[in-house]
Amino acid sequence: MTLTLRPLTPEAFAPFGTVTTLTPGADPIRLVAEIENVRAAARLHVDFTTAALRPLPLAAKLFERHPGNSQSFIPLAVTRALILVAPADPGGAPDLAAAQAFAASGDQAVTYRRGVWHHPLTALDAPGFFAILTFRAGDDGDTEFFAPLVTLTIAA
Repeated sequence: MTLTLRPLTPEAFAPFGTVTTLTPGADPIRLVAEIENVRAAARLHVDFTTAALRPLPLAAKLFERHPGNSQSFIPLAVTRALILVAPADPGGAPDLAAAQAFAASGDQAVTYRRGVWHHPLTALDAPGFFAILTFRAGDDGDTEFFAPLVTLTIAA
């Protein structure tokens, strides 16, 4: 199954979460209205990470979701990033037939809503440096993983 990469827009991404354009000089920039956490034991964590470059075409072999909280990725030094999402099917697994692939520009922060299936952070064109906002309790409820039997190929 092959998905074509398209530009990330707030409207196209709306079923999955929020896109915020980080415009220097804008005052204030509201990152997201949807930061959420429904687990009392989970605390907000701010992490910084470098996402490795993965050139296209790319074979997506893993999805993850955070059933109790949202997760935000804020680009700090990024050219483009892959945003691969899928809604849940009736059984709770990712609905790969409805998956969508977007290219986020280096000034677009993304917040996945609670429970949204997404591919792990992936940089396009060059390695990327990100801040990540997520809630963790240090237990199995932090993240669920799914390895699909069908490989999704992301093409430019």
